Amino acid sequence: MLRAAGLRKPLEQHEPTFLDLHAKTAPSAQLAVDIFNGDWSSHLPDKLGVVSGSARLFEDPRIAAVIDWYGPGIVGARVLELGPLEGGHTAMLDQAGAEVLAIESNSQAFLKCLVVKELLDLRRSRFVRGDFTEYLRGRDHTFDLVLASGVLYHMVDPVALLELLASASDHLAIWTHYYREELVRALPTSKQFGPASEPYVFDDARYVLHPRQYHEAVGWSGFCGGTETYAQWMERDDINDCLTRLGFTDIEVAFDQPEHPNGPSILLMARR
Repeated sequence: MLRAAGLRKPLEQHEPTFLDLHAKTAPSAQLAVDIFNGDWSSHLPDKLGVVSGSARLFEDPRIAAVIDWYGPGIVGARVLELGPLEGGHTAMLDQAGAEVLAIESNSQAFLKCLVVKELLDLRRSRFVRGDFTEYLRGRDHTFDLVLASGVLYHMVDPVALLELLASASDHLAIWTHYYREELVRALPTSKQFGPASEPYVFDDARYVLHPRQYHEAVGWSGFCGGTETYAQWMERDDINDCLTRLGFTDIEVAFDQPEHPNGPSILLMARR
């Protein structure tokens, strides 16, 4: 019996090669999304018809509230967004008519944002990769609005970030977790919180910061925390006091959720 030279039974498994990076089917939104298969936090818009994550960040009522609060001037407004994650909030602002500069330090999140920008044709938004605190320190202009959703509680020095935000705009929208002893101690993650730091002196105020260690979470593929291995949470009254001292006399509170499963949270919309 003749046998074709050089032929052998294909291996059932093989070591990954660069060939595996190539798509072998016609272009589709799902193919782009599947670059990060299993790693999406957000549920991408239904109109895309793709399988992604579960968090409804592209239809977030918190951002809808910010847009309503800012008013019709959101059309053409220059917005700085800190930590866009996967571009859900960026898309909402873009679709409302704002011109958005979104700064993301996490490389994987940044690349997801680029996928979203292409799939949704976000023409008024620009994503850049880098540390937003360094950008805020070095910028030479201001913005009509700064959106800081999900970043304050990931900072080692949250008070310094509030100062930088105040120097960048007269309109701030901040969604954040805050520290409240009896509520935080009831969380499954309560052991991540250590003793309070020495009082943080700001102006003539003394704020209490509460360190939280990320521990093994920094090794998770879906980790979307800060750039250090720990952060410090502020107390709600201290956040309000700090904003007031920075000149924000009109502060609206929305979506105050003391029982949020990840810790008490609040949306603050401040103008001066």
